Amino acid sequence: MDMEEILKNGLAALFPVYKEGNVTMIFTGDGEQLLVRRTCKTVLKNLARFYGIDLTAVREHYGSFINKKQGVPIPMAVNLLLIPVKVRKSPLGENDGTFGYVNFREIKQVADAADGKCSITFRCDKSLLVLVSQSTMREYMKNAQLAENIFLNQHFHGYDEAVGRSWENLQESDSKYSARVLPFKKAPTNGQKAQLFPLENSLEHNEVLLREYLLKLLMEIIDLQRNQALK
Repeated sequence: MDMEEILKNGLAALFPVYKEGNVTMIFTGDGEQLLVRRTCKTVLKNLARFYGIDLTAVREHYGSFINKKQGVPIPMAVNLLLIPVKVRKSPLGENDGTFGYVNFREIKQVADAADGKCSITFRCDKSLLVLVSQSTMREYMKNAQLAENIFLNQHFHGYDEAVGRSWENLQESDSKYSARVLPFKKAPTNGQKAQLFPLENSLEHNEVLLREYLLKLLMEIIDLQRNQALK
């Protein structure tokens, strides 16, 4: 199971299904359906490993903020925050599981469905019927919003200043490196905070460019150190 390949177009949802066994269905961000012949629990663990996440620690950490031990939203990246939600009632096996996971960032609409259920429509226009009411699902989404705010504050606070310093250090080294990412600019005097990438406001866009920039910056620093060692 190649997580990088699965995630390249984004992830909208993953949930257990019975198709020649207890396996996992994935909705990608562009609407593709992928059948992974692993349990949903295993796929979640592999996702966590891919992002370097300790699921137990994450659940404890964010659960303390929303005062819950069960159903805790799981932030993994800027564009991937998983909400656990019940998707089936009576599994055939005791350990087959009843919960799937929907990506908060990909939810487009939540609507009532029959028998106290609700339907989640994703931005890719795929829909998933879940076994909770619309009001309960919206409560889950409020918790996810809180978890997202905490995640962004903890992981991205001060990134613009840090990249700005890195940019200045790189220029001082008389490097020939040219970045796609614009250097950090101080906030304008009218009190508005400058964006790290002034032409884009999307957090997802910023994260992709920031990763690319930092990777290229690291490669440049390694080359500089190697050249200095050879002198």
